[in-house]
Amino acid sequence: MADAAQLQVLIARTADEVRAIRQLRYRVEVEGLGRTPAFADRETKRIDDPADRGALHVYLTHSGRVAAAVRILVASVRDVPALTRDRLSMSAFDDMADLTLSITEHLVVDPDIDDSRMMRLLMTAAYKIATAKKSVFDFTHAAPGEIAMLERLGYRRLGDGFEDEAGGMRVPLVLPTGDLAHMVQVRSPYQSIARVLDHDPQPVNWFNRTFPEAIGSAQPASMDEDAFWSMLTRKLNQVPHHGVPLLVGLDFRDACKFLKLATVVACSEGQKIVAKGDVGNEMYVLLSGAVDVRDGERRVASFGRGAIFGEMAYLNAEPRTADVVAAEPSELLILTQENMQKIMETMPTIAARVLHNLSLILVERLRETTSRYVKLSNTKAAA
Repeated sequence: MADAAQLQVLIARTADEVRAIRQLRYRVEVEGLGRTPAFADRETKRIDDPADRGALHVYLTHSGRVAAAVRILVASVRDVPALTRDRLSMSAFDDMADLTLSITEHLVVDPDIDDSRMMRLLMTAAYKIATAKKSVFDFTHAAPGEIAMLERLGYRRLGDGFEDEAGGMRVPLVLPTGDLAHMVQVRSPYQSIARVLDHDPQPVNWFNRTFPEAIGSAQPASMDEDAFWSMLTRKLNQVPHHGVPLLVGLDFRDACKFLKLATVVACSEGQKIVAKGDVGNEMYVLLSGAVDVRDGERRVASFGRGAIFGEMAYLNAEPRTADVVAAEPSELLILTQENMQKIMETMPTIAARVLHNLSLILVERLRETTSRYVKLSNTKAAA
């Protein structure tokens, strides 16, 4: 890890600085994640989003190199474009139309630089800037694997997810910037900043009254083991380590330790969860509902509760080979490579059992695929 002196957080003030940030976005999103975002220019290898012109660009350098960046838009509710309002579930905030809010988005971090401090430093700087601009609500949106990090900062989820231009699932979140009590509860790094700011309590009180579902949403990390196990049993309609092949051979406590690192996400019917071609490192456990695996218009497979999907990308961070779409309203338990890395370092016995189970699942999937291929070949030969 680099020395602290090698990290520096800055606000872009020149065209060259903004160009470097746009090039980093392209390298991370297009070359790294295999995505096709709007305004990506393959000739200049930049993402030139017109919305950048009215935004603040905060970036972090690592040993003099642009290594992470985020964009901050500050406006009143009424000045936010209709599409953004819809995606971020902002309609209820019309009651607070005269207040200032911010949108922190397009967070990118250079994957070639291994320094876990970067994202935290950058987002903390963004929070300082948003509150200095008198923002009372900071909105953002995240891929499923990023939600846990943002919730640790104090963000709460709002409404259903949406599909962005590149086909990926995004989940809207909001941070009442003066909600010190919640920041303390989740041990947010923002709390030390929030303590010394003069916040009007009314926006936080209004948010708590207006969005009880956001206040009451339970995530694995915030639940005790018994409550978490009961929730999983209810959703799966059976004991989790019997209903989820990934957990076979684990006792109640070990299964909880593993799954409590996960994130639970709800999605609506027809919502695309995984986009073909995306490079992801998430694996999904279907807690309720059903999903279809599609290659274009062709349905390749269907999965019901207890099933897992996305396991190849989870192991190898490789491009997704098909779309996965919710066939009905569904809930997903999402595990990332970061989760597995923590388990391997702190609970190697549990990690070994989970990886063993995962290998058995992959073998069974391969057997099924081979069987279908042989049947198809025999049918063609007979014809």
